[in-house]
Amino acid sequence: MKIIPTADNLSAWIENYMPRRDLFFISGELYHKQIDFSQVLVMPIEEFYTHSTYSQIDFTNSYEYWNIKNVNYVIVANCQWIEQIPTEQKRMLLQAQVHCERGLVVPVTFIDNIEEIPKDYIHNNQVVLQRAMWESLNWKTKEQILKTMVSQWWDNGECEKAPALLPQHLKPFTNIFSHQQGANCLAAVLYAISNGKQQWIIHEWVHQKTFLEKLALSQYEIVDSKKLITGDVLAWLDDVGTIQHAAYYIGDNLFFNKHGQTIFNPWKLLANEALEKEWGSLKRVIYRKMVFNTQN
Repeated sequence: MKIIPTADNLSAWIENYMPRRDLFFISGELYHKQIDFSQVLVMPIEEFYTHSTYSQIDFTNSYEYWNIKNVNYVIVANCQWIEQIPTEQKRMLLQAQVHCERGLVVPVTFIDNIEEIPKDYIHNNQVVLQRAMWESLNWKTKEQILKTMVSQWWDNGECEKAPALLPQHLKPFTNIFSHQQGANCLAAVLYAISNGKQQWIIHEWVHQKTFLEKLALSQYEIVDSKKLITGDVLAWLDDVGTIQHAAYYIGDNLFFNKHGQTIFNPWKLLANEALEKEWGSLKRVIYRKMVFNTQN
């Protein structure tokens, strides 16, 4: 089967995907051009990445920090600022966003009604999205852009139908997209092993050490087995032992899974073959819940 974002998903994304504070990533060379930065904050890149506000998940995922290259400074601005500066300065700043490969830049082919996009925001057949410009677009155009981004870049929606054996607490989170950023694969697994008692965990961005601590507290241990049983946790590790992905086995060759920590990565059921296609080059480790005899 194939899933698509719901109307509720799209409504939440339209409101929250575009940060309310504009960020512009620039080189040292551009910083020293004749641009008036008196109404903004100019942060050296090393300070920016450790900033308590701008290291939050909404900024990180929307601007896709992990892709950004060759920048020295970040301009932090009110969303109306870019509309108020001279056209040539605006052009240079927006063009720089394409060159540094940050997020919130999409091909013109992703937008059906390209005439609605202000020409200042189109560079090298790419459209630079910023908050004020986004707010000016028609609602249907925003929906269309987001749906295209999801299907073309993030997830094609392919998944398995929920079987009768699906645990009750996983049903509300099976084959759906999230409204908010941050929920990752490790959080999905920890929620799954909680039997629904800790629903809030599924919305967290869980790191490896926290994940392993929780597995240990829940009496999960690594087992030397190639055969999976219902309730097992399967993890894929790289050459240095870092967990790159994990999923929860519900039985019948199916896993409860989430690829990535963005709103565009749904919780969904995948067959073992689909996971092996994605992660099969890595080392597989099985964690299994142990039942200990506490009687004397």
